[in-house]
Amino acid sequence: MINKIHIGDCLDIMLDIADKSINLIVTDPPYFLPAKHYNTRKHFRRNFSDLGILEGFFRQCFVQFERVLKDDASFYIFCDGQSYPLFYYYSYFFTKTVRPLIWDKKVSINGYTWRHQHEIILFGEMPNSRPIPTGDGDIIRCSAVKVNERVHPAQKPIELIKTLILKSSKEQDLVLDPFAGSGTTVKACIETNRNYIGIELNGEYIGDRF
Repeated sequence: MINKIHIGDCLDIMLDIADKSINLIVTDPPYFLPAKHYNTRKHFRRNFSDLGILEGFFRQCFVQFERVLKDDASFYIFCDGQSYPLFYYYSYFFTKTVRPLIWDKKVSINGYTWRHQHEIILFGEMPNSRPIPTGDGDIIRCSAVKVNERVHPAQKPIELIKTLILKSSKEQDLVLDPFAGSGTTVKACIETNRNYIGIELNGEYIGDRF
């Protein structure tokens, strides 16, 4: 199943990945929004249980991440302010370190109040990961993909993904992206001479490009 993009549910497909076989995970999962039943004329107090779908699904994902990652592996998982606490919690128990990186998109989109100009990247290292000497800071500045150039609504710039891959893997390592979208991580792996396993639920985003 290596060097292929598999179409289907990642929770099912990851079961076929061997234990301790993945050197690096780089992925951008969907961010589930809270329940929409608050959008009514009557005001209802929000409840943390609204994130139950997010919690249940990703709890199972992180069980699989722990199983397939090598003891010296790393992972980068894009998230937002709502999902970061859950992702951190799921990662904390099986990692040596877990911390946020900030992707600074350089510009924000016009709108109201404070506009989003960044995304959070959860960075985790497994217990036997080796330290990487570096002078790089934890803020990565990279322009986002222009909206009219995107194949996927949440498409990430390949330069950003390649930065993460080059930092935490070497040539011929095996990289997993269980939420492959339009295949940016796969393309970055090909261009940096890494092996890959991609998984995407909606094959329309992949098309015939791979």
